[in-house]
Amino acid sequence: MPRDNGDNKHGTRCAGEVAAVAFNQYCGVGVAYNASIGGVRMLDGTVNDAVEAKALGLYPDHIDIYSASWGPEDDGSTVDGPGPLARRAFIFGVTSGRQGKGSIFIWASGNGGRYTDSCNCDGYTNSIFTLSISSATQGGYKPWYLEECSSTLATTYSSGSPGHDKSVATVDMDGSLRPDRICTVEHTGTSASAPLAAGIAALALEANPSLTWRDMQYLVVLTSRSDPLEKEPGWILNGVKRKVSHKFGYGLMDAGAMVSLAEQWTTVPSQHICKSREINEDRPIEVSVGYTLQTHMDVNGCAGTVNEVRFLEHVQCKITLRFFPRGNLRILLTSPMGTTSTLLFERPRDITKSNFDDWPFLSVHFWGERAEGRWTLQILNGGPRRVSQPGILSKWQLIFYGTQTNPIRLKSEGTRSGAAGYTGLNPFVFPTETDLNQQAGGAASAYYQSDLYSNFMNYPNLFSAAGSGIDKTVATLNGHNIPTAQRENVMADSNNKLVVLHDCDPECDQQGCYGKGPTQCVACKHYRLDNTCVSRCPPRSFPNQGGVCWPCHESCETCAGAGQDSCLTCAPAHLYVTDLAVYYDNRTCVPCEANCASCQDRPDYCTSCDHHLVMHEHRCYAACPKNTYETEDYK
Repeated sequence: MPRDNGDNKHGTRCAGEVAAVAFNQYCGVGVAYNASIGGVRMLDGTVNDAVEAKALGLYPDHIDIYSASWGPEDDGSTVDGPGPLARRAFIFGVTSGRQGKGSIFIWASGNGGRYTDSCNCDGYTNSIFTLSISSATQGGYKPWYLEECSSTLATTYSSGSPGHDKSVATVDMDGSLRPDRICTVEHTGTSASAPLAAGIAALALEANPSLTWRDMQYLVVLTSRSDPLEKEPGWILNGVKRKVSHKFGYGLMDAGAMVSLAEQWTTVPSQHICKSREINEDRPIEVSVGYTLQTHMDVNGCAGTVNEVRFLEHVQCKITLRFFPRGNLRILLTSPMGTTSTLLFERPRDITKSNFDDWPFLSVHFWGERAEGRWTLQILNGGPRRVSQPGILSKWQLIFYGTQTNPIRLKSEGTRSGAAGYTGLNPFVFPTETDLNQQAGGAASAYYQSDLYSNFMNYPNLFSAAGSGIDKTVATLNGHNIPTAQRENVMADSNNKLVVLHDCDPECDQQGCYGKGPTQCVACKHYRLDNTCVSRCPPRSFPNQGGVCWPCHESCETCAGAGQDSCLTCAPAHLYVTDLAVYYDNRTCVPCEANCASCQDRPDYCTSCDHHLVMHEHRCYAACPKNTYETEDYK
């Protein structure tokens, strides 16, 4: 039940697209009109990591699908994602939600096209746990607000050019609040696309309630259609002959095909996670426009270990680099089967001095391909801005998600017995390399053999609290973790070559380590953050007496302890209080008034406003008061 402040219609509009009841005589019908729906208040007030986590983890055994049309600023310069609590909420959702089948997180890919933003710089759409949805206009073209990236899985319709393309019709504000505004034909952006995808996902769950979160992503990949959107250039054919686009993912979602396939779907095998070795040789990125740094690594997909990946789903490329301006860079990844996916397009507005620090760029373009072979990374200085000094690629690593056995096995007996490869009766099977090079033969029936590994227990704790950044698994040749600590370690890399690690990480103390890197120490020299040894605790945390980094109170940016009276500096949208009066309950940082992005002297004296709000006499409003007009700096 939103407050009627003129700015709270967004959730209601999205809800109407999904679940407006049939024959309602008002604004139209929801895609999944049998669905139950609820609103979760998140954006209406202070937004922080804890609020996000609570919203994303609300009643995970009662709520099947979470539809989110929000994220970091779409300003073309921000690189941001979920905080530690929200990351844990995602992981808990996919591992424990829906009685273990996994919560479905549908996410709008973002509206930053005007500022050439990239959805791969948004850590919510760039997560393997979210189903990222883009928009197409009614004519099948790219709308002006669309962000291009390699993490977008599929597309639904939405608005286009004002005055030329229609927008989405749906329910508007609650009729008891605004009787004249119960319907709208003005719902726009990827905000309107994600709920349509959520409704289609609900139809698939209605047809087959046993679908897992990964099953849902497979259904989207296999049934989305490129042909209605092929007037827009940029489509490529990946290594398993499936069309994919940085604008639209695998194409326009097809509700009928998705429901039909859901009815005959067999749950995919357990997810394997294979990590390549980490390449951490400093490589210069030169200043000249057009300069391309090219590097590669050869992997075998962890063949012969419990984490073997032969059929890919998501691929993450974790990159640490320094380059100013960061927005000049274009980053491309090419698979052994020849598919080139652009992990990052140039962002002319990104002129910040920030780096990419272990940022996990995600691509879904290699879905169904093999992991084994040579992967090539290219970093291109393609931007218009002058570069004064070379940048450095410090390290990069590939993380492969997928299955060891073929994941697609349909229930339909007729389809199974008559299998004839990719071009036969089953259009959903990924072809093998043999199928692509010659006519499919009798070997294709091997696709439908039962999964020999279906009873094999996969590691249960593969997801750590690090969200999309999964902690390194160190294995010996026989697949077992190394049991004893030593100063000089021997381990197997992802190609099963023995690697001697002569020194433990500098952050390990004299007791030694189990393997390479700060996550493998027996004990830490300085401080411990989760399972990683660090030289100092990061912002918003402090070291306790045992040397473990604990989080500050949410009102603190830096702190000396866990209490709300221990802040040294304040979190954004908070005011530092020097006089600890009773009025403030011994808090050193008090929140600014709702809608203030910053304040001074007192909580209701705003110095800047939340995004999209305007300031008048140091108060923040959804729209300018009567007899005033808005200036360019939102006043």
